Amino acid sequence: MKKLDNIKKLLWECSSQIELPAPPDKEKVWIRLSQSMDISDMNIDMNQTKKPLLPLEYGIWASLKPSLNYAIALGLALAISLPFVFETISTESIVTKATDFQTIQLPDGSTIRLNAGSQLKYRKDFNSDHRTLHLSGEAYFDVVKRQTPFIINTDHGQVTVLGTVFNVRSREDGFEVGVKEGIVQVTNKTNSVIVQKGQLLDVETDIHPSKIQDGFYVDYPDWMHEKLVCDKTSLIEVCGEIERTFGISFKFTEPSLADITVTGVIDTQDLNTVLSTISLLTQHEFKFDGETCTII
Repeated sequence: MKKLDNIKKLLWECSSQIELPAPPDKEKVWIRLSQSMDISDMNIDMNQTKKPLLPLEYGIWASLKPSLNYAIALGLALAISLPFVFETISTESIVTKATDFQTIQLPDGSTIRLNAGSQLKYRKDFNSDHRTLHLSGEAYFDVVKRQTPFIINTDHGQVTVLGTVFNVRSREDGFEVGVKEGIVQVTNKTNSVIVQKGQLLDVETDIHPSKIQDGFYVDYPDWMHEKLVCDKTSLIEVCGEIERTFGISFKFTEPSLADITVTGVIDTQDLNTVLSTISLLTQHEFKFDGETCTII
């Protein structure tokens, strides 16, 4: 027991020699605590975003970079779209759907009869000093004579005239120019030919003088007289013309039926008459549900 008392006494004497720190200042403690909390919040946010600390200059550039990218993208979009916008504003476009036919009177006095399933485009400043247009499909032209050439651009070639009456057909299955009055010049990337009154140029792709035919049927072009003239014409081509005229579609029970050739004149005033005539000329029956005609 005495030994234990001696140990307590020794511990007391040692502890009495240690100077205890003064009580902390409450205000300083609160400031340190607030700073510690701010640093902790900052660490949490940085851990969540996983973004390293960057110099101030880089931070400013990074904040401006998205806006700069948007501005560049907007500028490029405007540069690309402006020509198309200008073309749309400055171009007159006339489209005929199936069963639709239109007559267009041009500012220079020329007249165009646009067949069904066709498109005609020309600049709104079209006049006697500027007579260029683009045709996709088929149209009949009665061009007033002027010093400035009348130019028709198509996917197959270019037709140039001064004043004449003629028909142009430019579709996927071929290209045709028939002259009723005057002379026209037809040009593409590889050749140029002259087609005169009473002549017909009928080609699939290549334009060549050997492709010009002398003379054509009386009621040319046929579509202007509500007829469809066939001269060893493939059935699929005949059906295509009927689809544009009446707004129906055709199907073949056998793929080989599309290659049957048709020769004769089909009156296109009435659909039932047209289908009956095709059946007679091809020696094949058909079924028609009001929208689709199936050749059997």
